[in-house]
Amino acid sequence: MSAKKLVVANWKQNKTLDEAVAWAKEFVGLWDGKFGAVLPVVCPPIPFLSELAGILRSAGVALGVQDVSVFSDGAHTGYVGVDQVKGFVDYAIVGHSERGEDREVVAQKASMCLQAGITPIVCFKSPDQYKKIEGAIYALEDPDNISQGGMYRPKALTEVEKLTWEARTFFGNESKLLYGGSVTDQNAGELASIPGLDGVLVGNASLNPHTFCVIVNKFSI
Repeated sequence: MSAKKLVVANWKQNKTLDEAVAWAKEFVGLWDGKFGAVLPVVCPPIPFLSELAGILRSAGVALGVQDVSVFSDGAHTGYVGVDQVKGFVDYAIVGHSERGEDREVVAQKASMCLQAGITPIVCFKSPDQYKKIEGAIYALEDPDNISQGGMYRPKALTEVEKLTWEARTFFGNESKLLYGGSVTDQNAGELASIPGLDGVLVGNASLNPHTFCVIVNKFSI
């Protein structure tokens, strides 16, 4: 697994296509691939993948999806499978707490991603959910700290440090660990200094290309 740190933008259900394209062009102009120690990953709404791939991937920015179907194909209205997105993305967020999915479903989605050559970013909202999945990236997120309506509810740095240490003990030193929950340009520097933390999963703060670039920069130092 790459030694680079990851800063992952989870746009959720935000932006129009025009806004997404404008964001991508602005971020590429700000970032310009100059932070070699960190890899930005942008997870937009699925309809924007084709358009954004041409802008971001050529600039060294990776793409991901916010979810995938648990089915390979078939009569599943509204679902999007791994084989339909694997030409555009290298990463997929699975098991985000906002989806409220059963952990067996999350494990199945992670397995399907791995079979398709997509790296799953598997979210856990508490230590009792921890499960090792070879080849996956693990994201630690507490629903109590996820921003809502643009309002941030950050976890105390000491709590994030403790959570990271516990997760590192469980998953081992070779695994890549991310933290998500009210990550902003204000606390990114402190989060970047936590031993054993390999990056962050950014929600609301990723919607602004300037703010997201500041966060990426913090993890490049």
